[in-house]
Amino acid sequence: MAVQTAEQLFMHELGDIYSAEQMILQMLPKMAQESNNQQAVIAYNEHLRQTQQQVQNLQQCFQILGQQPPQVTCYAIAGIKQEHDTFLKDNPSQNILTLFDLEGADKVEHYEIVSYRSLIEQANLLGKSQCVPLLQQNLQQEEWMANTVEQIERQLAPQMTMQGQPGVQGQGVQGMQSQPGR
Repeated sequence: MAVQTAEQLFMHELGDIYSAEQMILQMLPKMAQESNNQQAVIAYNEHLRQTQQQVQNLQQCFQILGQQPPQVTCYAIAGIKQEHDTFLKDNPSQNILTLFDLEGADKVEHYEIVSYRSLIEQANLLGKSQCVPLLQQNLQQEEWMANTVEQIERQLAPQMTMQGQPGVQGQGVQGMQSQPGR
């Protein structure tokens, strides 16, 4: 489909985030399975539930607009998935894989946040006000998950990155927090 108008761009971007959410639905169970941290597993499972709701919200938006979701591939999320799959070939330790997945989840969340903010603005400008509450709900969930993932990363990163490092055995989170710049 040629994208020549703001309305066509809105539909394209709506299709892009719909594609993203579909890919994320498939990625989250794998990330939960790979994690060795219970907080991360809980967050991934909660985000899976939220993503299912977000897909329903997007489907409802398409129904309101009287449109079928366009066949769009979200190459940003596909790229993050490819990065993950390639990283697995390096046989990372479980701790490092857990951190890598959290960082990947953070990347995904920020992409989604920017996407939903843009879609909300476009929907308002185009008079598609019935879609705005659905998009806002998705945005709020993405912002919550970004904060959750970032908190887990901040808690785990010092401890997990120091495990197995020569000369720093036993220096846990407390030892790292007292250093300047942390």
